[in-house]
Amino acid sequence: MDGVSDCVCSGQLSLDFKVLIKPDEQVAYWSMYSVPEDVDAITLEIPGFEPIENIPIS
Repeated sequence: MDGVSDCVCSGQLSLDFKVLIKPDEQVAYWSMYSVPEDVDAITLEIPGFEPIENIPIS
């Protein structure tokens, strides 16, 4: 959330949100998070998919 409690991400409130993604279509979504300074990699978990481990962050 930003300073006025609006989501700092893409998603259902985004004008770019798609309910259906067609074959061969690509859509980029993003989210912003605060992480401790000593964290240099994360694991991304999306329901229905295998976790993506050790994603480097900076």
